[in-house]
Amino acid sequence: MHSAQPKVLQHLAGKSLIAHVLEQAQNVSDMTHVVYGFGGDQLQRNINDDSIHWVLQHQQLGTGHAVAQVMPYIDADSVSLILYGDVPLIQQATLEKLIEKAQAESISLLSVVLEDPSGYGRIVRAQGQIQAIVEEQDVDVEQRKICEVNTGVMAVRSGLLKKCLDKLDNNNAQGEFYLTDIIAMAVAERQSVASVIAPEPTEVAGVNDQVQLAALERVFQQNQANTFMQRGLCLKDPNRFDCRGSLSFGKD
Repeated sequence: MHSAQPKVLQHLAGKSLIAHVLEQAQNVSDMTHVVYGFGGDQLQRNINDDSIHWVLQHQQLGTGHAVAQVMPYIDADSVSLILYGDVPLIQQATLEKLIEKAQAESISLLSVVLEDPSGYGRIVRAQGQIQAIVEEQDVDVEQRKICEVNTGVMAVRSGLLKKCLDKLDNNNAQGEFYLTDIIAMAVAERQSVASVIAPEPTEVAGVNDQVQLAALERVFQQNQANTFMQRGLCLKDPNRFDCRGSLSFGKD
């Protein structure tokens, strides 16, 4: 991001990226944990929410390792919802579907279909059922053609999650502990993996540079403009509309 601030503290529509994610998490969860590495002091000062439990990941050894840091604080009988601090447009309705399916099936995964899946882990299915997620660095020629990809967002019964995390290894091209490997583990134990496909790619889009941040800003503002117009607000040019904060309006 070429910034002194951590990426998740960059602003979209007047709020940090992570503030958008935390708002949705707190809408569906009784307890929120944030795993952090670089810039943790800045994060905690910026968020300033005593209800959040902060967990330091001393070494960045992959997504599986990050989630493992939280597990000592998680009730085994709960459902764990795993989100990312740089994916700000995730919607509450989508998260509620994930949680509901995880309660019924033990594990549910949020995927998205992209025209160009390059760089993403592919969702491997057999007879329509999810079998595994294969990271871009490890895909074969046939798997490279798959357009359904992993978003990283999932809901898992916490007892199953802990059991799978304990078995993770880093025998892969990146030498990291992939959270995605728990899907194949769950399938091997005859656990069915439920699927939720995101309705729009922008809902699960992450931010890695200022160009992507600006693109999501416009999506967010366009969505707000559409919502307000459906409620009766007259906007002559919604493409030039910005609202940061709250807006009240009446008829005409």
